[in-house]
Amino acid sequence: MPELNGDDTIVAVATPPGEGGIAVIRVSGKQAISLVEAFFNPSKSGNLRDQHTHTIHHGFFSDKKNERIDEVLVNLFKSPQSFTGQDVVEINCHGGMRITRRILETLVRGGARPAEPGEFTKRAFLNGKIDLTQAEAVLDLIRAKSDASLETALGQLQGKLSERIEKLKEALLKISAHLEASLDFPDERLEVSSREVCLKEIEEVQKEIHLLRGSFERGLALREGPVTVIIGRPNVGKSSLLNALLEKDRALVSSIPGTTRDALEESLEITGFSVRLVDTAGLSISARDELDRMGIARTETYLKEGQLFLFVVDGSTPWTREDELIFSKLHGKNFLVVVNKSDLSRQLDWKEIRSFESQEKICRISCRTGAGLRDLEKKIERELLQTKPAQSLVLTHLRHKLAVEKAFDLLDASRKTLEQNDSIEFVLVDLKAAIEALRELIGEVYSEDLLDVIFHEFCVGK
Repeated sequence: MPELNGDDTIVAVATPPGEGGIAVIRVSGKQAISLVEAFFNPSKSGNLRDQHTHTIHHGFFSDKKNERIDEVLVNLFKSPQSFTGQDVVEINCHGGMRITRRILETLVRGGARPAEPGEFTKRAFLNGKIDLTQAEAVLDLIRAKSDASLETALGQLQGKLSERIEKLKEALLKISAHLEASLDFPDERLEVSSREVCLKEIEEVQKEIHLLRGSFERGLALREGPVTVIIGRPNVGKSSLLNALLEKDRALVSSIPGTTRDALEESLEITGFSVRLVDTAGLSISARDELDRMGIARTETYLKEGQLFLFVVDGSTPWTREDELIFSKLHGKNFLVVVNKSDLSRQLDWKEIRSFESQEKICRISCRTGAGLRDLEKKIERELLQTKPAQSLVLTHLRHKLAVEKAFDLLDASRKTLEQNDSIEFVLVDLKAAIEALRELIGEVYSEDLLDVIFHEFCVGK
């Protein structure tokens, strides 16, 4: 593992920039307490370093000239009972930009270094307070867009994924130890039984890893929101539906067919779910020009990527060949039929919408009057609940998926070597590499480049 310097004292504003009721300035490092103490005048007598951990102290923060900057509350967290594992001091001041800037400048001139993005969480990882999956969960928690993504991130932060990976790693270590014993004590004739037992145990671990690997698409949808695609032929009200669900004029709407030439994507929360709502160009049998063809090609791409489709049809016109074509493209996909323009006289024959045993997949709405929109949201929620994973433990990052895929493939190789009765040494090479892949996932082994990539996404104060 690389030697990373985490002993110097760092400081950053932990609250968002701008004016607010309060701001929090976070300091971490060996000199954190003595640094803040040099500029903090407590209301009650006593040194800050002599106070108990996890205590709050009232007083005034002054600069080097002993000129008061602000009335503050100082939170004290002593090592190792802190988030970073070091001494941490959090200064709660009034949330004015000038105040926070002066306090920050005073601390930097006093010897602290401005923190890099995610450096507080990075130190928590390096000091063994959290593992790498938990560190990633901190950012997921901050960026959670829905109750579902919040629940997933919180579970990962609490170590649920780490515990599962740790159990798989321990199982593989036992298998490895068993096989090594058969090499070290050949007279005990352990090899035959070792092969049979280890084959079964490797297959059990592979089953667990296969389940984890298969959870990635669902986990990604929970973290970023499932891609919900509004699709239909031109001029049926797709852009109007986007605007109606967002309750704002996001997409340009007109009576001219083909107004939408490119896909528009917006985030929307529907009863606890974050949804990536996409308005697409109308699918037509014949494109008028190159722009039409490009828009249709983009729509075809979303047909492959979407997790839920809102198939919009015009209830005031008869069913068309274009409707039939789009309907056929949705075969085997998760979708709802949204019959728009219910405020106009109905021309659509319900019998034309075939393959439905009930009306549960059909929703009549009017984007102009708002009729039926709440019912549509309930049906969208129902569809999302059906796609939500039964298990709370899912992979949410591509790095996780690649690590378990690597482990699965290496276990497959070791299993085949066992089945072919090849030398145990060859089995152990792949088996130990699989263990290493799982160790990389939770951060027991890592590179500085990997940490830079992960923590660069964090805000400075976290």
